[in-house]
Amino acid sequence: MRIAVIGAGVAGMTSAYRLLDAGHEVDLYEAADYTGGLAAGFEVKAAGNARLEKYYHHLFLTDHSIRGLVEELGITPDLQWLVSQMGFFHEGTVYPFGTAGQLLSFKPIPFLDRIRFGLQALYLGRVEDWGKYEKVTAYAWLKKNAGPHILKVVWEPLLRSKFGPYFDKVAMAWFWARVHVRAKSRKGPVERLGYFKGGFHLFIGKLEAAVKAKGGKFYMNTPLEKVLVENGVFLGLEAGGKKMMYDRLVFAAATPLFLKACPDLPKEYVDRVNSLPFMAAQCLTLVLKKSVTPIYWLNISDMDIPFLALIEHTNFAPREWYGGKHLMYIGNYLEPNHKLFNLPKDELLKVFIPHIQKVNPEFDASWVEESYLFRDRWAQPIVPLHYSAVKPTYETPIQNAYLANMSLVYPEDRGTNFAVDVGNKVASLIDPKVKIPVFKE
Repeated sequence: MRIAVIGAGVAGMTSAYRLLDAGHEVDLYEAADYTGGLAAGFEVKAAGNARLEKYYHHLFLTDHSIRGLVEELGITPDLQWLVSQMGFFHEGTVYPFGTAGQLLSFKPIPFLDRIRFGLQALYLGRVEDWGKYEKVTAYAWLKKNAGPHILKVVWEPLLRSKFGPYFDKVAMAWFWARVHVRAKSRKGPVERLGYFKGGFHLFIGKLEAAVKAKGGKFYMNTPLEKVLVENGVFLGLEAGGKKMMYDRLVFAAATPLFLKACPDLPKEYVDRVNSLPFMAAQCLTLVLKKSVTPIYWLNISDMDIPFLALIEHTNFAPREWYGGKHLMYIGNYLEPNHKLFNLPKDELLKVFIPHIQKVNPEFDASWVEESYLFRDRWAQPIVPLHYSAVKPTYETPIQNAYLANMSLVYPEDRGTNFAVDVGNKVASLIDPKVKIPVFKE
């Protein structure tokens, strides 16, 4: 079969890799001039042009889909398992928050609630039947079961920062998956997360090269203009001013872009999909002369601070990989019409500096050597109650046209592991003879 893949991110390239291996002809169309999607990197000039992801990335031990593909690509030795330190900033103090001992020392919540917090994490880590959590929101479940102190200090600020006005609409199934995956991934008293020596750019480059080696063709800077359909059956597409005919379509870009490219979809399908909103992602990356905190992932518990977290990458990956520089992400999820989302980089930094100084009063603008700003409109799907009944599926109303994006990932959260998983699954749907090796520890 001749197969068109829209989007050369991890899901799109994984599906192409599998389908090419099964003997099909695959062309990939990408609107940008780079592959990798949200996992793509950029060169940090002050760090000797070392590559860094535009948006923070790491892997969990339980991320078997991507670990299996990493093994196939022959780069397992480059996947390092590094010690991670999480923390919370609350009312002027940075608290380490990654081990049992650090939890027991977390003074913002009463001692008995600290024990309750740990027991709930253990419980959710052991629960396998998540279906019951589709019927209740995370906010309602936590309000009832976590208690007012834990909700106020820990969970409500994080839900508000991640989902904005939808903070009390997100299903508990999504929250369960976040805790469950982390609990299953943890081995021993400290947490180790996966990161590539050379960054995710190494993985993206190897996957792209493998697709090309199998005969896959990339059409970069070629946005999709229209999906060609006749009598409800996919025929081909228009891109770059040309019409191309294909037997199958893998649409591995955001679902709203699929709706835009297919004007004749059934109204019921369009209305259902349009009822599922997205939060946009914004990431300001700073190259610093000094470290702001000793924490890798610092969650912000104070709601007057206008960002979700400070992710100090070089408290996780060795600074030697980046010429000794300190690299820090300032991560945010925002509504697309939020006043901060479209601010120019320098103006955004001016807004953030006083708030970084709340975390570290010594911080000064002179610490910043370089800054980089990236935004994505369709980053985080909102997961409402009973999402499994309303979310898009791999099969679309157009025969032989398939979706393969992060809206399909549920109850787990979006990430590169699940992008690989989506690519594997859509390839298997198109051709059941596609072989996907089973990863073993």
